[in-house]
Amino acid sequence: MDTLKAITTRRSVRNYTDEKFDSKLLIEIISYGFYAPSAHNQQAWKYYIISKQEDRNFLWEIMDFWKMLPNAWGVILACYDKDMTKSEEFIPQDMWASIQNILLAAHEKEIWTVRLWVYPHENVMKTIAHHFNFSPNVVPFALISLWKQNWEIPEKHLKNEWKIEII
Repeated sequence: MDTLKAITTRRSVRNYTDEKFDSKLLIEIISYGFYAPSAHNQQAWKYYIISKQEDRNFLWEIMDFWKMLPNAWGVILACYDKDMTKSEEFIPQDMWASIQNILLAAHEKEIWTVRLWVYPHENVMKTIAHHFNFSPNVVPFALISLWKQNWEIPEKHLKNEWKIEII
């Protein structure tokens, strides 16, 4: 799949299949996140594959709109390591760039994704860190749920008629 096709056909999809995750494939998909740009080359990202059903259920319980997590093909918890930061103010940009690479890599592998917000909700970030017994330097940032593609790519309705101006 070429880059422009990947950008224009990737979707956030909440659709279930019965297939179980393949940890090698998830590790491969996550590894593409490490190619993202990073301010001052800090590369502070850290990813966890959530494999235990009780942990997926816990995540669903803390945020109602995360209802897809218990049944997802795969769940990735994106974090960053404060000990690796050189410029913490750039962490959100670094993390979103890395996560976007993961979303596009998953799409290339015919896997649907949904990115779920954790940052900047401090109480949710602390609850997740406590549940997984993370050291204080590991900060939860976002979740990514994944499913095997099992239907056609829906058309995207863009709202872009007023978003580009030449000045």
